[in-house]
Amino acid sequence: MNKSSHIIGKSAFLNIRMAYALTISLIADLLDYIGAPVLGVPIIGDLFDFIVISYLYSITKSKVVLVINLAEFIPFIGDILPVYTVSTIIWILRESGYDDLITAKQVLRYISMRVFNSKKAR
Repeated sequence: MNKSSHIIGKSAFLNIRMAYALTISLIADLLDYIGAPVLGVPIIGDLFDFIVISYLYSITKSKVVLVINLAEFIPFIGDILPVYTVSTIIWILRESGYDDLITAKQVLRYISMRVFNSKKAR
């Protein structure tokens, strides 16, 4: 019985971490788009990116997410693409058991499956 409560507790904590990381990623990418004039300044933008990348790494503890998030330091590419959100979705998929090569089609299928399952539960 102790083992099953440990598994349930771990799963709940993992789901909270996933939701928290995805929320932070979405907000950071939104701020990248909205605050482009301010965050486009090299020092300010790089400081913002460093803080967000450090924060996401402390939540996910994933080196893959860390390496993908480093694309934020590439001029123009990091500002246009939602790098934080994509890397967090990849981390969520990997933690959920999708260890194969993750493609955009798999990401969309996973998101739609989660959305439709949550609507059925209501």
